[in-house]
Amino acid sequence: MMDKDNFLLLVTKVLSGNALPHEETLLQNTLATHPEFLPLYEQYKRYWQQQAVNQTADVEKALAATWQKINQASTVPVEDIGETPVRRFPSWKRMAVAAAVLGIVMTAGWLFFRKPQQPAVEWVETYNPKGIRSSIVLPDGSKVWLAADSKLKYPRHFATTRRELYLEGEAFFEVVRNPQKPFIVQLGKGAVQVLGTSFDISAYKTQQEITTSVATGKVAFIPGTRKSDTVYLTPNKKSVYNTRSGFTEVKETDALADKAWIDGVLLFDAVTLGDIALALERYYGKTVQFRDQRLRTYRYTGKFANRTPAEILNYLSKTKAFAYTVSDSLIVIGR
Repeated sequence: MMDKDNFLLLVTKVLSGNALPHEETLLQNTLATHPEFLPLYEQYKRYWQQQAVNQTADVEKALAATWQKINQASTVPVEDIGETPVRRFPSWKRMAVAAAVLGIVMTAGWLFFRKPQQPAVEWVETYNPKGIRSSIVLPDGSKVWLAADSKLKYPRHFATTRRELYLEGEAFFEVVRNPQKPFIVQLGKGAVQVLGTSFDISAYKTQQEITTSVATGKVAFIPGTRKSDTVYLTPNKKSVYNTRSGFTEVKETDALADKAWIDGVLLFDAVTLGDIALALERYYGKTVQFRDQRLRTYRYTGKFANRTPAEILNYLSKTKAFAYTVSDSLIVIGR
C-alpha cells in the first residue's frame, strides 16, 4: 500500500508537470482506491495553486516551496464550503502532537521534502514467448540467459546500493562480483541474493516449486513466507521451495545439468510425462493435449540434445508405451 510520503511525491510530480504518463494514471487510481488520501490531495493542491509554482520547477524545490507557504500561513481553512471555521497551525516543534485535521498533512509533507530526492527508475522488461530463448547483458555487465515463456524486468541503471531485478520463469545468471552492491532477484514468492556468482532459477507461476541451483559462488534463497527460513547454497547445491507448503528442501545436484537448457539440451530425471509436456510446450512453442489423463503420471529419464519433439516422444514411448501425434502447432498424447 502506498504511504503518505510516496503519495505526496506522486502528487508533486503530477502538479509540477514532471510526471510520466503512468504516474498520472497511478495518481487517479490511488485516489479512487484510497479515498482517505483525498483530503490530503485537495489541501495540498489548493496551496500549490496559491503558491503558483512554476510548472517546470524541480520537484523537490516545488514541494518545499508549497510547504513553506503552508507553514507561513496564519490561518488554514478546514473545509471549502460556506462559512468555515479557521484553525491556527501549531509550531513545527509541536507538530507531532497537534490534533488539528491538517496536522497529518503538514507532518507528511515535512517528512517528505526533508528526504533526498530519488531519481525515477526506468525499467526494461523482456519477455520470451514459448519456443524462444535469449541472452541479456545487464547494466553492470552481468549476463542472463532467459528461458522460453519467461519474463525479466530490470532497471536501465542499477541503484547505488543494490542491483535488483524481477524474474518470472527460468533464467541462468552470471553475476559480476560487487560486495558493495548485492544482486537481488525478486521472484513471485521469494528472492535470491548474491554478491557475484552463477546460478539457475526456475520460478514459473504455473509450477508449485521454485528451484535455485548454484554453479559457482554462494547464493541465499529467501522464501516468500519468512526471511528467517533463508537457506545458503554453495556449488552443486539446489534449493526446492514448495510454495504451497512453505517448506524448503536443500539437495545435491549437478549444476551443469541444471543449466544444460541454455545449450539446447533437455534433461529429465524420473520426471512425469505431465511435466515433460510443459517443458515441450515452453521449449518448442507447441500446445500439448492429453487424450488420456492417466498418461500424465508416467515417469521417464532421458537426455536430449537438439532433438525434435517427435524424436523425444518416440524415445519415451519405447520405454513406457503411449500413442502420440505431432503437427506444426500441436502435440496430442493418447488415443
